[in-house]
Amino acid sequence: MNSSVTLQPSRGLAITYLVHLSIASPSGGRSEIENLNVIKKIREGFLDYPYASSQAMKRALRDTLKGLGYPLSPVINSSPAKTIGDPINFIDDDLFGYMDAGSKKTGNSEVDKLNGIRKSVVSMTPLLSLKEFKDNVDFGANMMGLKTGGNPMPYETEVHRGWYRISLYIELDRIGTGDGFINNIKSGSEISKIDELSTLDEEFDYVQEKGKKYTLMKKIYHEKDKNITYKRAKALLDAIRFLAPSGRSSNWLIDLTPKLLVAAYVNGARTPFLECPLLDESVKDGNVIGDKAINTVIDTFSDGFVENAEKKPCFVVGYRDDLIEKPADSNIDVMAMKQAFDIMDEWLQQHFQITNED
Repeated sequence: MNSSVTLQPSRGLAITYLVHLSIASPSGGRSEIENLNVIKKIREGFLDYPYASSQAMKRALRDTLKGLGYPLSPVINSSPAKTIGDPINFIDDDLFGYMDAGSKKTGNSEVDKLNGIRKSVVSMTPLLSLKEFKDNVDFGANMMGLKTGGNPMPYETEVHRGWYRISLYIELDRIGTGDGFINNIKSGSEISKIDELSTLDEEFDYVQEKGKKYTLMKKIYHEKDKNITYKRAKALLDAIRFLAPSGRSSNWLIDLTPKLLVAAYVNGARTPFLECPLLDESVKDGNVIGDKAINTVIDTFSDGFVENAEKKPCFVVGYRDDLIEKPADSNIDVMAMKQAFDIMDEWLQQHFQITNED
């Protein structure tokens, strides 16, 4: 494509944070044969580390959005079950995507094909424990059999406690646009050779082959409303800040809100703190911020951070000072969790060009 057509780098939020589970059975399932509820684990060497899947964490985010008062896309009782796939009207279809390749909503088969599958705006890792599993179990009994004259059914549940970490990348540029928001497809210029594309100034999304000719195709999107997209991004931040568990929360009420968080407003799909140890591993059994490791990441990726109005790179470190200690000699600007989320909200306002008048 000709250099006069300028491509801008995508921008997003990269967030890594820790939660602490006092006692929990994360992402567990039941084994009917042994009557044992096991938790998911990944093995490294001879040690097993519990985790909750990214699918379970997205479900928790979705349920938290509902708890915060956002209407969610209705679920169709089909095989497999799916939402109605309407990202224009429902925040979860916009943020978390869907698959409905057989959609016949508009009568335009090409538009239906493109709108029928939407990739999630939110990419995330599983919630992974920093400590190995110690074979701890909780004991219980199912008393429902007593109603029919039977005996209580004993069972066991694997449990765990400790620090868990999770990372997310939020594609801000795709909120409120992309597949799912296409109204029409417009035909553009026609060329006879593919190598002619490098000489064109015309913007296009893909090339349609027709015999020996190639037609440039342009997707026409539903008009994007910056206020709606900002509010949806802000809602996602609120869901992270107040994240509540889904599933077996009646037996295992846990707190999934961030206790130590590092976030950056980045150019491109970068997740700079994905593998960064946020706690100081040299302090045994201590909850001390790993400022040296965090500083290393900041120095390495600072040129990939978007700058704020003061021309400073956009990154933030938030913590709960009742649970996490800040090193006495730390040179990182660490702040209360609420303040850290307020700063991330400022990044969203910058990204979506929200002013006081909006």
